[in-house]
Parts: sequence; C-alpha cells; structure tokens
Amino acid sequence: MIDTKLFTVDKILAAFLHDSHGNVDAWRKFAEIIPEYETRPVDERFPPKCVVKFKKSFLRYSKGPRQGYFWDMYGDDFLTPELAFMALIKAPVPPFALKTDRDLENV
Repeated sequence: MIDTKLFTVDKILAAFLHDSHGNVDAWRKFAEIIPEYETRPVDERFPPKCVVKFKKSFLRYSKGPRQGYFWDMYGDDFLTPELAFMALIKAPVPPFALKTDRDLENV
C-alpha cells in the first residue's frame, strides 16, 4: 500500500507535469480542470460537469473503435477532479498547440 504521507500535492503535480525532454508536456500546466462547469443555465436536466479545458477546447474520450482522448468543442464529464487530472495526463497535445514547419521557419 502506498503511504500518502510520503507525498505532497506540489511534488506529485511537479512529477506529472514535468516538462523536460523537449518541453512536450509544458502545455498541461496551462490546462484547466473545472469541477462545476455549466453548459447551460442551472437546470435539473443539465447538471454541472467536471471538465478539462485548454484554451477554447475541451477534452473528450472516444469509446468507439478508435478509443482514446481527443480535443473538441464539447467536453466529457470526468465526474471528479481526480479523474479529470488522470485524463489530462493521458491526453494528447492539442493540435492547435503544435507548431508546423512553416511556424518554425518564421522563428
């Protein structure tokens, strides 16, 4: 059993969001986990969701033949901040956060 007294939240976040190896994971530090995101005005039919947001995109999970995480204009409900964080760790780099060869030529 893992003793929770061995860790602090700061050290765990630093380990998961480590941005070495070419800075490929640095974008995750700027993602938001919103535990009470409301898609519509408060309504019993549409309760708030726990979502992961990066700029204007939301994280989703596909349960179809090509299972996996992807970014979209609508977000999936990850139920708790802990599950949302685990999804963020597994999420791919948002396509709009990548630089193209043309972008690199202008640097």
